[in-house]
Amino acid sequence: MSVCRGCGRAIDWIKTTAGKNMPVDPEPVFVIEGDGRDRFVTDGGAVIVGRVARPEEESRDLPVAFVPHWKTCPNAGDFRRSGRG
Repeated sequence: MSVCRGCGRAIDWIKTTAGKNMPVDPEPVFVIEGDGRDRFVTDGGAVIVGRVARPEEESRDLPVAFVPHWKTCPNAGDFRRSGRG
């Protein structure tokens, strides 16, 4: 477990299937795939698209993933790279 330099919250790191280290919030969430546009990363590093399941929708049949920390960090803009492309 690490600490975010921007906000001081606890974060974990997961290596994506693309080989990049992604900071994530440490609490896993159930994901409804295909019903939303948010991105999540699984323990195995796969990026999936969907939305967080509401408590009444949670099920062991749903994928469990982590929210990228840039989605919840109030200072995420300080870490965005400029000059891409």
